[in-house]
Amino acid sequence: MKIEQAKIKKNIVILGAGFGGIAAAFEIAKKLGKFNLEGSYELILADKNDYHTYTPTLYEIATTSKNLANQMDLKSIATFPLKTIFLGKRITILKKTVSELDLIDGDIHFTGGEKLPFDYLVLALGSESNYFNIPGLKEHSLPLKSFLDALKIRDLIWQKVESGEKNIKIVIGGGGSTGVELAGEIKSWLCQLEEEFSKCDASVQIIEGAPSILPGFNQKIINKVSERLRKIGVELLLNELIEKVEPWKAILKSGRIVEFDVLIWTGGVKSASLMGTLPLKKEQRGRVEVVGEMECFPQSPNLNLYGKIYGLGDAICFYDPLTGKPVPLIAEAAIKEAKVASHNLMEEIKLAEGLTAKPDYQKYNPAKEFPYMIPVGGKYAVAKIGPLIISGLLGWVVKGLVEINYLLLNVLPPIQAFKVWLKGLWIFVKNDRLG
Repeated sequence: MKIEQAKIKKNIVILGAGFGGIAAAFEIAKKLGKFNLEGSYELILADKNDYHTYTPTLYEIATTSKNLANQMDLKSIATFPLKTIFLGKRITILKKTVSELDLIDGDIHFTGGEKLPFDYLVLALGSESNYFNIPGLKEHSLPLKSFLDALKIRDLIWQKVESGEKNIKIVIGGGGSTGVELAGEIKSWLCQLEEEFSKCDASVQIIEGAPSILPGFNQKIINKVSERLRKIGVELLLNELIEKVEPWKAILKSGRIVEFDVLIWTGGVKSASLMGTLPLKKEQRGRVEVVGEMECFPQSPNLNLYGKIYGLGDAICFYDPLTGKPVPLIAEAAIKEAKVASHNLMEEIKLAEGLTAKPDYQKYNPAKEFPYMIPVGGKYAVAKIGPLIISGLLGWVVKGLVEINYLLLNVLPPIQAFKVWLKGLWIFVKNDRLG
């Protein structure tokens, strides 16, 4: 059945409440109000969860002792209810899972049989773990993509330590930023657990296929992070690829066998599976490709799509016209893409409503280099902002300031943002040892 509306309005539907989806909803809601179009257009945000997950905190959620914070405490600092985020905004929130998209007739099909028509669509469905068809990897590893994933990692490690198991082997597949952050924090957390459980004895290894961790990052950053990881006792297995995984062991292409008690996979992501089924133009690796105005195009010229469709964030691939390389799948890029897509969507609406005769479309221009912060265990991080590289405790402070800036500008009302940030800071500071 179709989801009924009180009035016949045109639907603007955003699928996905990640960084890009949230930013797009704010931008479009603001402009609908500015042009007095709220009576003619319904802005709808649909996601399988009724909250937004602040993914940069997941590595900390996965390594916070149960004695310091329970599940509800952690959920309150890593997930934010959509109703709270959009309080006072004219945005309809749907907690629903998309099962199918009919881009020809303009219908969104949800699990359970409900159907929602759209006139304008923003695809911000995010990404999922990519296991690269490695036999046994998905079955024998844990991902780190959601709040529940983080809890599973924490509970499994805690359970093994609490039971008194000796020589616990924790292996992380993938030496990108997520794998590095998680490895450093797990190692620091294990040092703390040694004080609580006298028999705690565990090792942490990173398996990375490239010659170094953080492939593609600035070499100075790679050197600083590698040095820090080795200093705190994380072992780096470089130039090694996982060929297959069996219970409690990973077989590498070199023939080496790495035993594990906990295997965490952070070695790659791909756009949401639903995106691959859509009749949209795709790049050579099969991901939906958009260009400057963030609009999605049909896979063949003779195919007519319904309405206007935009894509952003991890759901799509945008090639930087200057470098020829895909834009990194990071929050800063998704937010900027969302602002461009929202602006152009509203220009289309203004044209349709007779509010402009000449739309002022924008094109997304990727930054030459996005700033980034990489925490590496305890109160230690490496930050790069332009040419400036900051490491140690000061880098960790910069990371905290970036987090509160995001919450204040993009998600929560100021007072609530400060409360959430301070609560998280209190828990994580107590949980960390000084690096």
